[in-house]
Amino acid sequence: MKNLQLENKNIYFTGRGNRIEKEELEKYLIQKGANLATSLNEASIIIQGKYTPIHLEEEIYLLSKNGVDIISIDNLEEEFSLNLDINSILMAIKISKDNDRLIKLLGNDFFSDDVFIKLLKLYDFKNDDIYDSDDNRDVCTKIVERFCSLIETNHNIQYAPIGVYYTALEATNPKLLEIIYNMPEYKISQKNAQEDQPISLKEVVALNPNSSKTTHIQILKNSKENELKFLALNESISLSIAKKLFEKNIEEINISLIKAMNYDDTLISEFLKDNRLKKELLKTIVLDDELFRKLFENLDEVNTIYLSSNISLDTNMIDKIFEKNIDNANINLLKNQNCSKEKINDFIKQNDKIYNISIAHNSNLEESIYEYLFVLNDYDVNLSLANNTACKKSVLSELSLLNDKYINEALCANISTPINILLQYQYDGGLKNIISNNDSFREFTRKMVGM
Repeated sequence: MKNLQLENKNIYFTGRGNRIEKEELEKYLIQKGANLATSLNEASIIIQGKYTPIHLEEEIYLLSKNGVDIISIDNLEEEFSLNLDINSILMAIKISKDNDRLIKLLGNDFFSDDVFIKLLKLYDFKNDDIYDSDDNRDVCTKIVERFCSLIETNHNIQYAPIGVYYTALEATNPKLLEIIYNMPEYKISQKNAQEDQPISLKEVVALNPNSSKTTHIQILKNSKENELKFLALNESISLSIAKKLFEKNIEEINISLIKAMNYDDTLISEFLKDNRLKKELLKTIVLDDELFRKLFENLDEVNTIYLSSNISLDTNMIDKIFEKNIDNANINLLKNQNCSKEKINDFIKQNDKIYNISIAHNSNLEESIYEYLFVLNDYDVNLSLANNTACKKSVLSELSLLNDKYINEALCANISTPINILLQYQYDGGLKNIISNNDSFREFTRKMVGM
């Protein structure tokens, strides 16, 4: 916005400030060279503040028609905010510890995110829970209003502690994450938490890939196992941080490093020395020919089964493992989308129920194979087909006609199930919640309401 021309102007202020105290705004006007008028008739500019008395509204309107400039309080407060010497303000608050003034400043949405975060860093939660006091609640509400995108669809989320949790999940500013990490602890209920889902604010920050190395080092120093586990799962940590986590010699943390692939060749060698870590590594490591040969050589039967579940196996690697003809390994390999058509057909010919179930999970089959499996009329094979997002739509439609509870549940969760079938299921109370979490159905409903 353009700066307001205030120098040598007679200014009359009606009502009061909105985000900023009227006294502070008047000081700003004087600093800009303006004169404060004592009546409307002396004014060349009128600042129309919040709660301007109704009886003045008509008079102000008539004056505006006679050439008197009317400036809304929002315009003045925006200019004030953009021209404020924030460093002087920060220093004054540090010295005075004026929490009331700080809270008012945090409510000023004309400040940039960087200024807001600098102010937020000075706020003292006094070791109370984040929503236990009115002041803490006000500050947390402002954090959520400013940084949480969910507020666009859920306008009440800023009034609940979980709003800060969601803010931490999606935060991209490392300095904001550092402040949230140092806020009083808050935890969501573990009841509906999924595997490897962070429960506390500190765990969320540890997992967030936008958290800074400074925060990572602080988490290491605090040495709380639950936080270290999520730091190990953080995809953006440096190898030096990963090695420091490994040096903690805690099995769960090392498993997290493996899951997130936060390791280099030196750590691979270390993982292979421990039986449990070796099994986790074989399941998840991204394989190339050289690494596969190194791992596959002299591998016992049990560890071959773990390797067979690795989704990065290519067709040649899969064929190599098939040569060992280990039942449980075969089952895993038949699920892999890189399994060759020839191998799929070979195992189909065996007419083995367990192998057929595995093949029904494969997301890279010829359409005729999906149809063949359905014609077998095997309940467990059909259940696998209902869960398969690559299954032919006509087969999914046929499965819906079976009207089986568990097959219906699988179909409702499957993003490839035709919308007309999902629409039929949505009136079933037991299936409604499953359908509501189906991304395809959610996209369809958004389009229907024009979002």
